Amino acid sequence: YLGLTYGGYPYLIKLMIPEKLRALPMPMEKTKPITSNQKLVFAVISCVLLSLLFPVASPLFLSLFIGVVIRESELTYFFELFSNTVLYASTFFLGLLLGVLCEAGTILNPIVVKLLMLGILALLISGIGGIIGGYAMYYLSGKKYNPVTGIAGVSCVPTCAKVAQKSVIGVVVLPHALGASISGVITSAIFAATFIALLLPKQ
Repeated sequence: YLGLTYGGYPYLIKLMIPEKLRALPMPMEKTKPITSNQKLVFAVISCVLLSLLFPVASPLFLSLFIGVVIRESELTYFFELFSNTVLYASTFFLGLLLGVLCEAGTILNPIVVKLLMLGILALLISGIGGIIGGYAMYYLSGKKYNPVTGIAGVSCVPTCAKVAQKSVIGVVVLPHALGASISGVITSAIFAATFIALLLPKQ
């Protein structure tokens, strides 16, 4: 997933966005400072509302917003625990278990190949859709919005935002790209909840 975004998206950006538009500067706008309390309220209200709308996906929303709550509540010990120990330990053991339990027959299974191709196609469509969204913002903003940041809407934080920044030279788009990435994460969670609610067999 990360390899495909790092390796494929730069070529997709060069293919769909001309160099003139990639070099479009994005002036930093004055933003109103947001307090930790406001972020906490947003996280709690969003989590509660989305969990009420899609109860079957409430664990997904909880895992998404609990990180914001821990960070903004300034609970230093919990923040260090989750951002370091839990994150790296879970990543290590997940990779280890997948490597140990994965057999050659599983990788060579035709169904796995089909799923892999579907995943690549999904990433391609997502990237194209993100760039189209970037073009939409470009025209809606009076040609002031760099369309490269649209690719960051693919919910792979912060990889897609870094890909967008590396695709432009002498222009800073990272803050806007990170905003698009976070929006993409929240939107992906909502769409995932919708699919789960629609496709899960009703008991």
